[in-house]
Amino acid sequence: MASNDSSNSITETETVTAQKISYATLFFTFLKAGCLGFGGFMSLISVVESILVEKKKFLTREDMLDGISLASLLPGPQAINVVAYAGNKLRGTVGAIIAAVAVVLPSFILMIVLSYLYESYGKNPVVMQFFKGFVPAVCAVIISVAWRMAKQNIKGAVEFALMSISVLTLIFIDKDYRLYITFLLVIVFAIVGYYAFLDKKAAPKKLEATGEFPILKTLLAALMIVILIGGLYFQVAPDQYASLFNLTKTFSGLSVMLFGGGYVIIPIMRHHVVEVFGWLDNIPFTDGIAFSQVMPGPILIAAAFIGFQVKGIAGALLSTIAIFTPPAIVMVVASQAMEYFKKSFAAKAIMKGIRCGVIGMIFFAAYELGSKSDFSSLATIWPSVVIFAGALFVLIKYNVDVVYIIPIAGLVGYFLYQ
Repeated sequence: MASNDSSNSITETETVTAQKISYATLFFTFLKAGCLGFGGFMSLISVVESILVEKKKFLTREDMLDGISLASLLPGPQAINVVAYAGNKLRGTVGAIIAAVAVVLPSFILMIVLSYLYESYGKNPVVMQFFKGFVPAVCAVIISVAWRMAKQNIKGAVEFALMSISVLTLIFIDKDYRLYITFLLVIVFAIVGYYAFLDKKAAPKKLEATGEFPILKTLLAALMIVILIGGLYFQVAPDQYASLFNLTKTFSGLSVMLFGGGYVIIPIMRHHVVEVFGWLDNIPFTDGIAFSQVMPGPILIAAAFIGFQVKGIAGALLSTIAIFTPPAIVMVVASQAMEYFKKSFAAKAIMKGIRCGVIGMIFFAAYELGSKSDFSSLATIWPSVVIFAGALFVLIKYNVDVVYIIPIAGLVGYFLYQ
C-alpha cells in the first residue's frame, strides 16, 4: 500500500514539474544546450544532462540514463534521440519536437553560413590548400572514437571477432550491396550477442513491466522504417537526382539505417552522395564531414551542408529534417515501452553484440575516407601521414577537443601540401 502511495506521489511530482516547464522555457533550455554541445554525441549529452539534471532539476540522472540506453538500441543519431526522449518526458510529443528543433538550430544556422562561404570561396586555390588537411584529420578523429569505444567494449575473443568480421566484411563487399550488408550485420550481431552474452542466471524468468506496450504505435513505426528503407532504393530519373524529393527520400532512408552513431553511416552516405547521385565530389563531401566536427551538435548536421550544395537553403532544411525526424519518431514511440527495455537482460545482451559490430563499422568509416585520399606522389603522402599521426596522437593521448583538431590540421595542411 505504501509503495502504491509512493508511486502515485512520484507520478504527481513529475506531472507538476512538467506542467511548470513552459514550451518557451523548454525551447531556450535546449537551444542553450545546442550552442554548447561541441564534440559529438557524449559531449552534447553531457551538456544536456548538466542543464536538465544538475542545474534546473527538470529530470533525474536515471531519466537521462534511460534515454541513453534506449537510444543505443534504436536507429538514428543517438544525441538527438536522447534529446527527443527528454523533451517527450517533460512535455510529451510537442516537447520532443521543440527540444529536437532547438538543439539542432544553432548548428544548422552555422552550417548554412559555412555552406554559403564554401560555395562562394571553396574553389579558391588558397582555401583548397587549407582544406587538404581535413581528410587525414577526420580519419584520425573517427579512429580515436572507435579506439575509445573498443577499449570499453572489446574485452574478449568473441567481441574482437565480431569487430573484425564487421571491418573485413565491409572492406571486401561490393559497395553496391554495402547498405544491405550493414543491415544484415546488425541482425547477425544481435543474434550472436543474445546467445553469447546473455546472463541466463541473472535473467529473470518473467518480467514484471509496468504500463501498456504500445503495440499499434510500434507496428506503425516499424512500417515507417520499412517504407523509408525501401524508398532509399526507389529509383528516380537521372534528371530528378538533384530534386528536393530525392534529397528528402535519401536522407530519411539513411536515417533509419543508422545504428551506433553518425560515424557508422558515413561510408553509405558517401556512396549515395558521391557515387550514386553525384551531388558532390569526394573532397567536398569530406569537407562537409569536417565542418560538422567543428559545429555544436550532431555530426549528421553534415546533411545540411550537402543539401545546401544541391538545392540551397530549401535543400539544407529538408535534408536536416529528413535525417533527424524518422528516428526521433521511433524514439518517442519506444519511450512509451521504456519499462520493458529497462528490465530486459536479453536487450542488453543483444545490444552488446551490436555494439561490437558497430565499433568495426566505425573503423571501416575511417578506412573508407582515407582510401579516397590522394596517394599519387610522395608530396601528397607524407603530409597526410604527418597530420594523421599527429592528430591521432593528441586525440588519444591528451583527449584534445576535436573543435581544435580540424582547424589546426587545415592550417598545417596549408603549409605542408605543395
